[in-house]
Amino acid sequence: MSEKKKVIIVGAGVSGLSAGIYAQLNGFDTQIIEKHFISGGMCTAWYRKNYRFDYCIQWLAGSKYGTFYETYKETNVINDDVEILNMDIHNRNLSEDGTDMIVYTDLDRWQDYLIKMSPEDEKSIRRMCRDIRWCCYLKPFDLAPPLRSIWDYTKSFFSCFPALYMVLKHKNKSYAEYIRSLKFKNKDLEKKLINIYGECDFAAYAFLLIMSWYTKKNAGYPMGGSLEVAKRMQSRFEEYGGEMLLKKEVDEILTKNEKAIGVKLVDGTILQADYVISATDTYTTMYKLLKGNYVTDEFKKAFSNWSLFTSFVQVSFGINKKLETDFPVQVVLAKDKKIGNTQLDHCYRILNYNFDKTMAPENKTCIIFRFDSPYKQWKDLTKEEYQEEKRKIEEDTKKLLEFHYPGSSEFIEVCDVATPLTTIRYTGAWKGAYEGFRPSAKNVIKQLKQSLPKLENFFMASQWLFPGGGIPPSVQSGKWAVQVICHKEKKKFISKK
Repeated sequence: MSEKKKVIIVGAGVSGLSAGIYAQLNGFDTQIIEKHFISGGMCTAWYRKNYRFDYCIQWLAGSKYGTFYETYKETNVINDDVEILNMDIHNRNLSEDGTDMIVYTDLDRWQDYLIKMSPEDEKSIRRMCRDIRWCCYLKPFDLAPPLRSIWDYTKSFFSCFPALYMVLKHKNKSYAEYIRSLKFKNKDLEKKLINIYGECDFAAYAFLLIMSWYTKKNAGYPMGGSLEVAKRMQSRFEEYGGEMLLKKEVDEILTKNEKAIGVKLVDGTILQADYVISATDTYTTMYKLLKGNYVTDEFKKAFSNWSLFTSFVQVSFGINKKLETDFPVQVVLAKDKKIGNTQLDHCYRILNYNFDKTMAPENKTCIIFRFDSPYKQWKDLTKEEYQEEKRKIEEDTKKLLEFHYPGSSEFIEVCDVATPLTTIRYTGAWKGAYEGFRPSAKNVIKQLKQSLPKLENFFMASQWLFPGGGIPPSVQSGKWAVQVICHKEKKKFISKK
């Protein structure tokens, strides 16, 4: 009997865990190396005085059916014991003048709500909702790109045609440009719709796709949140016999004769492997782990020309009182308002986690504020300046909490401030970009390759390969990497026991 071939995976985020599960399932000897003391990467949460502060999942595309759903079941992202909550409201957008607009997850309900708000725009509203419905036809591929045949693409074309038509029609539009192209007569409604994402170059197609998942109840929230997802995935990996090395950092991916042969840890330890999968952000992979020796023009262009998701600050409150709300997620428009030294470009978000009883003790509440804060504002701060900025942010956010929930500040038991530097310290994500590249008119239909032309036996699994990022492509990329390895080894790929 031949000896098992070894796969080393750098990073125990969702992509790395997915790759590890499939590699182990397909008969490889698999190690995942993670610099943090827990797995999950950005898919995480932490405890403060019995409150759990979640850092990632608000909704999960593919929570009910489809390619993503099957992959979640295979990797234990969700299972039959996990309750999926489908919320009635995506968010409430609160304008500076005190008026609001609710984004309902049920498209028929949202359509009726908008028509009631602006009867003169019924035609434009119905057109937008039709575009969203057509995106429901999208069916992501289960098979890695190098393994697909012409027949696979032909089948996809016919089964997904309405969604593909939306891609071709709107791929070069930003969200704001798309809303304006609908030619609303009521300019106040047009402004409110644009303010969902603002004037940034957020792809129109990304909006349509998100809303299509919601209206099919295929974007639910897994109760227990991000940390439990990571725990379930790690449990599945170890159940299959994989080895997890925590608190170990990889310094370099070792190569010989244009082939990946293992990794070198920061402590000098050398680990040999037949295959290496890097599940870090792609910038770290290219310039730190591979020392800039294999950067392709494709990646150079992406790093130079594609916008990143702006890093963010999260301020989490544990409150010794039940704070009720009809709106678990609120987007408060506050352009040019300052929180600490960050001048807001668009808004801040308020998340009330009453819907998930695992986040706070009984009769208490977990409230989270988030706002974009560019990495460049943080990168050169001294230790003293950093602590002072966190203090200012805590002070300013407590005032916002009191404004939105009068009388609540006296019940604060704990306040935790996480910054872009927190993200970088624990995950290494380049510039603190929590979901990698922002989906824009430049890149929304593009995808970066998982392999490098001049380096054999090396693959990448990461949300950074897919503009928009998130859990679905992260899990899928891990599966795809192992599919290609199995093909190279002439092994039949299996996805579940």
